[in-house]
Amino acid sequence: MSASRIAALGACACLLGIAPWSQAEAGSGRHANKAAAAESPPAAPAPLVPAAKEDAGRTAHAKALFEKAANAYASGHYYEAIESFLELDRFYPNDQLPFNIAKAYDNLGSRPGALRYYREYLRRSPDAPDHESVVTRVRELEQALAERGLQQVTVFSDPPEATVLLDDRPVGLTPWTGETWPGRHRVTVEKNGYVEREIVMDLDALKAEEVNLELTRAPLATPASAPAPVSQEKPWPLTRRMGVLTWATLATGTAALGTAIAIQATSGSKSSGITPATGFFAGVGTAAALVGGVMLYFDLSDKSGDQRHASVSAGPERILATYQTSF
Repeated sequence: MSASRIAALGACACLLGIAPWSQAEAGSGRHANKAAAAESPPAAPAPLVPAAKEDAGRTAHAKALFEKAANAYASGHYYEAIESFLELDRFYPNDQLPFNIAKAYDNLGSRPGALRYYREYLRRSPDAPDHESVVTRVRELEQALAERGLQQVTVFSDPPEATVLLDDRPVGLTPWTGETWPGRHRVTVEKNGYVEREIVMDLDALKAEEVNLELTRAPLATPASAPAPVSQEKPWPLTRRMGVLTWATLATGTAALGTAIAIQATSGSKSSGITPATGFFAGVGTAAALVGGVMLYFDLSDKSGDQRHASVSAGPERILATYQTSF
């Protein structure tokens, strides 16, 4: 059986809770596997050491995924191995998995992919025993990108899954990793319910960059102001809404009409028609009543600040009624 197959089976045994070697031997074995992989790929993926007392069903699923990934890796099917390792990392996160993914990308010749996951491995395992050798490989891959006029940048946010805009162009969700040209860039992170964050960064031509942004909750929207309460007061009585001038005009009209009726009644037996006195008072009363009616309309419309003036004048040949108002 090949060494890679033995390593894969050993990893599966670890996933089941079986310890084929001590923890110290496991650590040195992982280091040796990775060093050998750096010199002559392909190499066996690093075995996983799960936490104690894992759920049996979850552990069995993780074992199956790792075995599938290890077999694909050993067979040189690196794309399939990457997919299985990524699925395993979502289901069963482990600090060793980014290294395995990086090695698969390295074996495919994908420098951006390898650089991304070597950097992720160093971020998760800053005290890894093979730290220096992995850093050396990272520097080589950064140099390779620099020769193409590009460099890598990674954006994290708390909480994750926020939209990343690079120079006002949406590029993905956090955590996001991509390549762009060195120099100054504006990085914006936005998420529903949170305050937008934006920074300006200078991307080094020879070194990948990492951006971490913490989002804060947006303040709650101010509730719409309540409508003004409807006044429960009853409208003023008619007598309080009528002006003094309106009262006087209507009273004058009423009195004049009453006088005309009285004169006509008293002279009804002596004259067959309307007497001049009756016509005069009837005309004054009618004109005053009309003017008073107009004034009453404006009073009831409650136009505050209006200025009104009314007058009734009578001459030997005509009766003149005037009403003026200004708004």
